[in-house]
Amino acid sequence: MGDLRFWEELSPGTTGELVLAVDIPSGGNEVNFRELVPLLDTQHTVWRALEQTDVPSAADGLTAYVEPWADAVRDAGLPVRAVLGHRVGSVLAGALAEVLGADGRRPPCMLFDPELVDTEWVVDLAGASDGFAPEVDRAAGSWPDDPAELAVRLRSVVLRAADRPGTRDGVTAETLNRAAHRLSVLALAETYDVLPVWSRCTALSSSDPGNGLNRTRAALLLPEAGFVAREIGLRHDHVEMFTSPAVARTASELLAVLE
Repeated sequence: MGDLRFWEELSPGTTGELVLAVDIPSGGNEVNFRELVPLLDTQHTVWRALEQTDVPSAADGLTAYVEPWADAVRDAGLPVRAVLGHRVGSVLAGALAEVLGADGRRPPCMLFDPELVDTEWVVDLAGASDGFAPEVDRAAGSWPDDPAELAVRLRSVVLRAADRPGTRDGVTAETLNRAAHRLSVLALAETYDVLPVWSRCTALSSSDPGNGLNRTRAALLLPEAGFVAREIGLRHDHVEMFTSPAVARTASELLAVLE
């Protein structure tokens, strides 16, 4: 079965193949693959990546972060049919596919509203809650253009807050430590060169201008950039794409033919 400290099984399968889903890091109220997978018409086993307690150094990079996920998949001894990614989790999904591909066949990727790390992502995760957001905004000051640098800066702010006794406006030390962990992952994801990986991937894009490739194109001032091998535009908004039977049907059809 593999080490499920690093994965949760969302759907048992009968084909002997795995579909791996990565939707972290994300905010607490973000939709994720738990909503979509029950709607899929697939007989593959689906695993969803779990957040890890340890984050490697910047020198080790994102590859080191996804390695425990890959090790658990190798231990399971099952071939990977596809790797799914969601939002910034699509960067981690790409890195995971590359690590798994080093052993042989690189699994194809299907991405749902994939996007690169930007400064807004970093500030949103650092805020942890509405009560803490003003302090983060003050600490951010004039935001550096480099999202990884900003993530490191705000991680220090969040950790200092977590060291204080008690809570602040209902924000616990546990919540702040989780935010600091996610900021570390964002810093690793921002410095990972995922675009060569994405150039071989299929993406499903919602109609929302503030999410996915629409967001990344706007952030980089590249309105015509493709970023992926194939992009399928949906009429659904960002949340609906994970709850819509029609989107699930499209994703299921793609899973059957991805190579």
